[in-house]
Amino acid sequence: MSAQGAPLHRARLQSGFVLVLTLWVMVIVAIAAGYFAQRVARAVELAQQSRQNTRALIDMASTRSEILYRLASSTMTEYGLGRGSTAIYLDDRPYRGEGNTLVRLQDSRGLLNLNLIDDGRLNRFLGLLGIEAEQRSHLIDTLRDYTDADNLTRLNGAEADEYRALGLPPPTNRDLVTPWQAKRIIGWRTTPELWQNDRLTDLTTTSQSMGINPNTAPAEVLATLPGVTQEMAQIILAQRKLVPFTNEGQITQITTMPLDLPMGMGVIAIPSDTLRITQSSPGLPWAIQYNIKLTPNSQDAPWRTDYYSRVSVPASDAASVVGTELPPRSIVPPDRVPAFLFGG
Repeated sequence: MSAQGAPLHRARLQSGFVLVLTLWVMVIVAIAAGYFAQRVARAVELAQQSRQNTRALIDMASTRSEILYRLASSTMTEYGLGRGSTAIYLDDRPYRGEGNTLVRLQDSRGLLNLNLIDDGRLNRFLGLLGIEAEQRSHLIDTLRDYTDADNLTRLNGAEADEYRALGLPPPTNRDLVTPWQAKRIIGWRTTPELWQNDRLTDLTTTSQSMGINPNTAPAEVLATLPGVTQEMAQIILAQRKLVPFTNEGQITQITTMPLDLPMGMGVIAIPSDTLRITQSSPGLPWAIQYNIKLTPNSQDAPWRTDYYSRVSVPASDAASVVGTELPPRSIVPPDRVPAFLFGG
């Protein structure tokens, strides 16, 4: 290479190096810009989701206030909360609340009471959930041992020694507080049929409500009544859509035989003073559920919350159910409106 050509060659090399370096810098800047753009987009998405969640919680709180107002100012009838076209049905059907929220009200008298149910109905209920006959006696006895006041072990039951052997907390020897507490019971905790799709907690209660309400009970609970088949349960559901039941005789006309229920646990066609309320929103991955007991004679409040929990979203709610619009408020005469609503 000539002496004159060397500087030109070096200039070309330097120019090529600068070009490559520039390209690398541009690539790095582009990657960084893309990374930060992605981070910004994610931050915006999270902010929007947070805003939607906050809006959903506000809407759920507003709906809760509306429901509590109606519980305190409306009369319980065979239709539910109120009467006729203004009644809110208490059979766990979805209603539209504020915004896009859904609210479900379930009369506790329409559910199977784990603290009060007799062995015969509990056996039929477990069978409806698909549990084999030989396993049901074990589940019944362990439930009884868990809630009764003594430490005597039933034939297929379990008391404190059996729980200690498995490293589990011993039985409380008192009534269950919530249906979820059944997950602590030997046998119940390891039986998947009970917990699949929240079947047990959806169909049971632990309130002190006596009797069964044919106007609010789901088919599975109706089918636990003596002489009521699953087909008869569907007939009861169809008939109550036309006209609500008012007495046990109307049920026995379908079964053609007496129900033969224990005293105090017969048909009562009026809702109890305890309800389970479930609220959900498309913006939230969970629902809230709480048990309300009406306490109109209390000096503290006209209702009491027995328990409050986050639960999985009901399957139908997750499938974007629209829900029925809440009926308009019924007009209550001024002399029948509770004084606490006006700060009295």
